[in-house]
Amino acid sequence: MHKKLTNKRIAQLLGLSLAGALITPLVQAEITGEVSVTNDYRLRGISQTAGEVAVQAGLNYSADNGFFAGIWGSNVDRESYDSDVEIDLYVGYFGALSDELEYDVALSYYTYPGQDESSRFLEANVGLYFAGFHLAQWYTNDYANFDVSQHYSELNYSYEIAENWSLDAHLGYNYGDGSELDWGEDYLDYSIGVSTELAGVGLSLAWLDTNLSDINIIKDGPWQSDGTLLFTASYGF
Repeated sequence: MHKKLTNKRIAQLLGLSLAGALITPLVQAEITGEVSVTNDYRLRGISQTAGEVAVQAGLNYSADNGFFAGIWGSNVDRESYDSDVEIDLYVGYFGALSDELEYDVALSYYTYPGQDESSRFLEANVGLYFAGFHLAQWYTNDYANFDVSQHYSELNYSYEIAENWSLDAHLGYNYGDGSELDWGEDYLDYSIGVSTELAGVGLSLAWLDTNLSDINIIKDGPWQSDGTLLFTASYGF
């Protein structure tokens, strides 16, 4: 069983057409970025850093017409990926269906520089945003360059419980040939936590777990999938 869950979370990923963004006048464009540190880089419930600290950063270009593009990177576990870093590229489009309902479509490209055997692949997603809810569907027909399909459905919710404090919940479902290849089963991942901002620094604390069968749970080393407490600090610019 391959333990190679290489899809990217980036609940920040969006995108579809870089060409559209490039023809937008620069005065209508905005470039933003973020750097963050977390005690464990978990992707859909699975550790990408063998339970170790991750330093992550990204840049995003967005235009008034809704098009955007960006790059995001993180250190990863070398034993897991034959690489020390993951670099993701994405392009997309963001729009509104009404005053309360927004959407995005995206195409993301995941890479692990220096790999002897490449697992670069593309993944598409579409998302809806309404009243604190975010519903998204992800799909690839070439999961981790293994020529198998993989689906991921997720529902996220954020609720302001006090001034500058939010309660955050997440539920995701991993299913398809990719899940069977890696874990021998489809599975859920979920988390619940709180987030705030202090002196311009975003802080979050959450409990994350999966419903993987006991036989498929890894508790130490590469691809850890047991329940864990995640702490993240981020700074946007």
